[in-house]
Amino acid sequence: KQWYQRRVRVVKGADGEEHALKLSLRGRGIVCYPPTGYTEADSKTDKPEQKLKINWVYGYRGRDSQDNIFCLPSKELLYFQAALGVIYNPVTRTQRFYQGHNDDIKCIALNPIDNNIVATGQAAGHDEKEGDPHVRVWNCETLEDIAVLGMGQFQRGVGSVSFSPDGSKLLAVDEGNDHTIYLYDWNKKTKITSQKGHQDPVLGAEFIPNSNSRFITYGKGHIIFWEIEGNKLIKKSGLFEKHAKARFITSLAFTSSGDPVTGDSSGNVNVWNPTERKIAISKPGAHEGTVYSIAVKDDIIYTGGQDCKIKQFKADLSEVDCWQLDAAAHGKVKAIAFCGEDLAVGTYNNGMLFGSYGNEPEQMIYGHGAGDLWGGADHPTQNSFATAGQDKVVYIWDAASHIPKKRFTVEKPAQACAFSPCASVLAVASTTGEWWVLDCESGKVLSTYKSGPEQIDAMAYSPDGSKIAIGSHDNFVYLFSCENLTAEYKYVGRCAGHSSFITHLDFSEDGKVLQTTSGDYEHLFWDSESGDQITNTKELRDVSMATYTCTLGFPVCGIWPPGYDGTDINSAVRSHNSTLVATSDDFGLVNVFRYPCCSPKAEWDVYRGHSAHVTKVRFLLNDQELFSLGDVTSPSSSGGSTRPPSLGLS
Repeated sequence: KQWYQRRVRVVKGADGEEHALKLSLRGRGIVCYPPTGYTEADSKTDKPEQKLKINWVYGYRGRDSQDNIFCLPSKELLYFQAALGVIYNPVTRTQRFYQGHNDDIKCIALNPIDNNIVATGQAAGHDEKEGDPHVRVWNCETLEDIAVLGMGQFQRGVGSVSFSPDGSKLLAVDEGNDHTIYLYDWNKKTKITSQKGHQDPVLGAEFIPNSNSRFITYGKGHIIFWEIEGNKLIKKSGLFEKHAKARFITSLAFTSSGDPVTGDSSGNVNVWNPTERKIAISKPGAHEGTVYSIAVKDDIIYTGGQDCKIKQFKADLSEVDCWQLDAAAHGKVKAIAFCGEDLAVGTYNNGMLFGSYGNEPEQMIYGHGAGDLWGGADHPTQNSFATAGQDKVVYIWDAASHIPKKRFTVEKPAQACAFSPCASVLAVASTTGEWWVLDCESGKVLSTYKSGPEQIDAMAYSPDGSKIAIGSHDNFVYLFSCENLTAEYKYVGRCAGHSSFITHLDFSEDGKVLQTTSGDYEHLFWDSESGDQITNTKELRDVSMATYTCTLGFPVCGIWPPGYDGTDINSAVRSHNSTLVATSDDFGLVNVFRYPCCSPKAEWDVYRGHSAHVTKVRFLLNDQELFSLGDVTSPSSSGGSTRPPSLGLS
């Protein structure tokens, strides 16, 4: 962390100013003028005294994962979100976290002998030492690592893990082209054997009960019965014979007698004879669409599907009962897990329900659904915040209970949001240039606007609420006057001068000056009354900004670590008491510095929990908590993978 690696150096300004700083990003030199009378002694370079710990993780990974909820001996629920193993107590409504991973957790398994032992597999990450896909075995009581397996062996990611019935062996399947199967003695931390699995995607793998030498893998167009013979894995395909072969086998469980039960993408449920590898009993069309999850309790088979129904079947697959959940709210049933007599249900919209079968369940875990999550705003007067996602849903959250106080929907995918200073209205912007003013109590759309044809990434009200600025991907900032927040806003003009899309913007404390940053690392200033650019930035050196969310400028020129380019920091925010600045980046990190952070020697604290792009970070009203948002899409060698958006409170 040598200061000269940070590309920040002391220079003379254009007019000979001695103590200007120059930040270099991708060849662009950005000169930043310090406030009048500033000396280097005014900037503390050590790490902040205040430290963060994760308080709550919103959402559950249901959109691209399934059968991933377990009940622990403590009656807590075990699942995962982003790079975190989450242990949720439905009685106390508290969470604990396993934080050993550095990228997406893709799968999870519970040891059948010792239910406090967990295995989780992750995708390839950014960490220099442990960035390769691997499996971690850990204790869910102590949250400590027991073993790290497969480092440097897996390709792309680990898609499935399963413990043997005696708990001594661990099965793992990677996401490479061959979907290679690995068998480990996890106590000795050694690999027993490995073999190519199937050229088509493998969606799951499970040991057959009461057999430490037999297991099943399933996925696209196949189900395979495996036998472990010494260091060899012998495979034999399941036989569908006269039964329809669905495109995907999507779920697997076992009856009380040990017979495999599968669900598929055509809605069929089948009971197999594991010795003959044939379907013994078939229930075609058990669900309308894919069967994502199967659980067995007291000889009753429970299935959850695309139709948002949970059904009960006897061992002969005769239907006993059907429980229809709210498809509009929850989408699909992706996981079923019993916790005593209660049922935990993971949903496609990344939430979790809890309750007894057939009764109206309580939603205990909430999250956003499809699409990226970039829109977030802290509430100006309450311990609350808003999020707006590309799932067209807007939440206003109570930060203490972690439950939405309000839930609204908008017509287009949302990208940004901003509270008015009095919090009577919430402005929400879309990916297509439309934006709306919503009543914070009712969610009623009070007025609708169109500011350019492209995505809006930044918006903010002036401190007195008389103006709103809208930053668009068309390179313009649109200004509106709003003397009456609930009435029609008046278009004032636009700020023209940026050569790339607008990323962040802030008003000065008196509301007269607007600062903006763009995708090509420009940092410009504007007269917020006329929209005219202020070109002599030295004149603004003593202007106080009401907020500081721009990633460029003298107070934050020290936030750029070695190796970062101009696109790696997605968000920055100054605390309300102006003592801290937090940033979020493309590597799944939240970083916290002292404010102002204008020294190239500044040190910082790093916090991990997200698995890829952290799109937004904001302090809440009392500066005792901040929330961070994570997006959905991350690059991979196969062309792209998706995850539920993540949202955390620290």
